[in-house]
Amino acid sequence: MNGIGTVFSLEATKKRRVDFPDGLRAIAALFVLFSHIWYQVWPAVLPPFGYGKRPSGLMLSITSWLYYGHFAVVVFIVLSGFCLMLPIVRNNGILRGGTLKFFKRRVRRILPPYYFAMVLSLLLINFVISDKTGTQWDISLPVTVEGIITHLFMFQDIATSTQINYVFWSIALEFHLYIFFPILVFLWQYLGGIKTTLLSGVFIYGIIILLEAMHLKEVPPQFIGLCFYFVLGMLGTSIVLSQNGPLLLVLRYAPWRIIFTLSIACIIYYCYVWGFDVVEERFAFLDTFCALATLSLLVTASSSGENIIRDFLSSKILVNIGTFSYSIYLIHAPILQCIWKYMIHPLHLNENQDFILLSLSSLPTIIILSYVFYLYCERPFLNPSVTTSSHRSK
Repeated sequence: MNGIGTVFSLEATKKRRVDFPDGLRAIAALFVLFSHIWYQVWPAVLPPFGYGKRPSGLMLSITSWLYYGHFAVVVFIVLSGFCLMLPIVRNNGILRGGTLKFFKRRVRRILPPYYFAMVLSLLLINFVISDKTGTQWDISLPVTVEGIITHLFMFQDIATSTQINYVFWSIALEFHLYIFFPILVFLWQYLGGIKTTLLSGVFIYGIIILLEAMHLKEVPPQFIGLCFYFVLGMLGTSIVLSQNGPLLLVLRYAPWRIIFTLSIACIIYYCYVWGFDVVEERFAFLDTFCALATLSLLVTASSSGENIIRDFLSSKILVNIGTFSYSIYLIHAPILQCIWKYMIHPLHLNENQDFILLSLSSLPTIIILSYVFYLYCERPFLNPSVTTSSHRSK
């Protein structure tokens, strides 16, 4: 396939590594990290998932954007769908090795580092961070037998979602998406990407509307919406690489930079107008704009010719961080609590000083420790034959 709208033809992508998804993954991981540093000082979500504590004055104006770390999860999910679909499109729509082999690869890729991080979190809870201290870490406590069981069997997105390590819920959700991935690939083969995406959107948003109409708040609608964003990521790969379909051709040449700009503008506008608490209730709405922005960014980064976005996302430092971003995501929360409890809090500084000092001390510490964790608990389980970021993706 040759065309103005793509830089990676099917043949070319078989021969070269696609780096820019790793760069975007690094940005999302660092956004999560900085957001949780902010939450460590100001656990801003209302109970039971926080204390409704926020900064004030100039600090609020400067740092309020860090409240919205949730959007990074949307980026991760879209990226996952995009990267997992890359080898499918390259292989003419066929799941290479079949469903069983796919599951084995996903289990080997996701579960060992996750279980190592779970053991690390439990050990730190048992010995050094078991008490509640008024920080965001408190929602991970106490750990119950039910919490351990649900986390062992990857059901923490359904129950005990914040126990042990409050970021683990999204790992379970994404793992469950992998179970449905072969079904989506099957639908892709027989219905095409456009129809599969539309059907998924109608089904998922139908569930969200039904839950809202029934006033059922036990399952946050934004969690359900993430399932559709995974499909949008898959569609992004089809837009970039597929040789078939007039609608895909139209989408390939859509004004993606404008779509990205408008999506980001809508997020900023509504976050400013609504404020923290209303946005928290309407994440399912804003997440859609975030997913569209991520999709736009991926398609734009894949376009041919001079491409500042692709060059930036493919920068060496971002790509390197992106390779161990899964490790950063897995272990940063308990490390943050350790640094805050034993290094920052004993100094008895004001909150603004706590945040600045915690940012300066925890960022390099977590990056280094996450890389060590990656070397010993993640990299040994990567496929040694992997040559593209699509197989390294979380």
